[in-house]
Amino acid sequence: MNILVTNDDGYGAWGITALIKSLEKKHNVFVLAPDSNRSGNSTHISFMQDIELTKVTYNHWITPGTPADCSLVGLKSNLFDCKIDAVVSGINKGQNIGTDIIYSGTCGAAKQAVLAGVPGIAVSMQLSSNSLDWDDEKNWNFSVLADFVTNNLEKLISICDVSDKGFMSKNTCSFVNINAYSLEKFKGVKFTETCFRNYGDESYNIVQKDSKYSAVISLGQGKSSSRNYSDYQACEEGYISISKVFAEPICSPIDKNLDTNSFSL
Repeated sequence: MNILVTNDDGYGAWGITALIKSLEKKHNVFVLAPDSNRSGNSTHISFMQDIELTKVTYNHWITPGTPADCSLVGLKSNLFDCKIDAVVSGINKGQNIGTDIIYSGTCGAAKQAVLAGVPGIAVSMQLSSNSLDWDDEKNWNFSVLADFVTNNLEKLISICDVSDKGFMSKNTCSFVNINAYSLEKFKGVKFTETCFRNYGDESYNIVQKDSKYSAVISLGQGKSSSRNYSDYQACEEGYISISKVFAEPICSPIDKNLDTNSFSL
């Protein structure tokens, strides 16, 4: 198959490098990735502006754009002279479980893919212990998870819901979100629901320097919870978590006791 690979950590990051190396064993790999870290960009699209593209090597391109830009340009332009069969985004350095999905650029690229009519798979990894050095490459077993994706790609693609009409789909599109801890071997695979994440966000006091003002948002001690068996629980227990996530907003029912005629016009 022809696979478009992207991420939000940036081209050359350990995770995407392992993913490319593994997928190339069985598939034709095309790469369009951010030229530097674009974490937290969600499905940000660079509307109404030029998106610069730079060729790195054969079928490998980088851009100052976002992960979602990479999906759209890779799928909808003539950059690659072939039909792309799936988009694989990752492997992210850090988990993207539950509420993380809202903010994740890794998930944003996979979400944009299914909205554009192509299966999208997001892949993320977390260290198994807080005592491990985040910046030491030997602590990250990206190749193990990358091989899992390669060896099961057809099954993962079959889970996605897409439409040939893309944005005009009558059915709700869904992408696949994969998470795991950095382990040498996994206990197995679990289909999971998404957890709820409370990040304990804080905002520092406003600081004025000359005529400019600034604020820094910091993360507190994050907590995860869930109603049912979740991605968080599966990873904690040593499994690979696979979740099927809606790409479109899903409406929640409004209280039936509230009458539309009660609104003032």
